[in-house]
Amino acid sequence: MIYYLVVGICILLLIAVIYISAKPISMGIEARRNINDKDHKNNLVDDLESNEIINESNLENNNLSDELTKLNQLKIDGVLTEEEYEKAKKKLLD
Repeated sequence: MIYYLVVGICILLLIAVIYISAKPISMGIEARRNINDKDHKNNLVDDLESNEIINESNLENNNLSDELTKLNQLKIDGVLTEEEYEKAKKKLLD
């Protein structure tokens, strides 16, 4: 009889410990998920910002090469003299 009473008390204590510790454990797991989510979001933002910088740089390079191509075509067509072409090219490159 005492044996069953001791086993019953031990089971009740075990259930109480599990119940009391479940909330802090779940809070820790949730905090870890939030940290990982924030890191993931920060990495995505960093990637997007770096891609925007690269895209802006590529856009500037494309615009510059387009402008130089147009200038060269104007020189070939005889619209611009060699001196005017060099001045315009120098202005674009500076």
